[in-house]
Amino acid sequence: MLDYGCGGNGLFVQYFRERGFTNSYGYDPYASEDSFGNPAVLEHGQFDYILLHEVIEHVEDPNALLSQLNSLLSSKGYILITTPNAANIDLNRPDLPDHYNPVHVPYHLHIYTHEILEFLGTSQRWELVDFYERRYGDTRRFGFNVRAWNAYVSLFDGSLDVLLEPLQIVKALTSYKFLFYAIFGYWLSLHCGMAIMFRKGI
Repeated sequence: MLDYGCGGNGLFVQYFRERGFTNSYGYDPYASEDSFGNPAVLEHGQFDYILLHEVIEHVEDPNALLSQLNSLLSSKGYILITTPNAANIDLNRPDLPDHYNPVHVPYHLHIYTHEILEFLGTSQRWELVDFYERRYGDTRRFGFNVRAWNAYVSLFDGSLDVLLEPLQIVKALTSYKFLFYAIFGYWLSLHCGMAIMFRKGI
């Protein structure tokens, strides 16, 4: 398994390795070479699974990236791509974290629709396996949904960086808006994120 764009900490890679999947690797071109920025990891051979999690929107030329990943993907291997969903982002409401966080100016260079993402994959001659209309963290668990995260972010400076800082639970629990979305956010999801899985042919 290759987590391409795993960040400097490679959390998914660590998660898989701790569960016995020792052939799990991570690479991020922006990480330092002594962590996950060493391109030599891509020479381990072809991978059965590639994760491209919240990466493609940061890339100037998505076709070039997917072509590179195609060369790293084994025959009948799977690739999972997650990214914001342009079809469900209301650009008329840039004041709301529910919409401006998925756009994430200036870091997201392209925002895709389901149709464009499918086109990019099938252009690599990959077979569509499944499409998911939610982000991985959009769950029914209390507080673990995108609307709750965005309500939490809006309590502070509005940037996604707040989610990487120590949580301020007391402030969150005194916000009626956060509590509302912590409970009901899953059912009120705006579906601003998506995931798509492809399989490579022989």
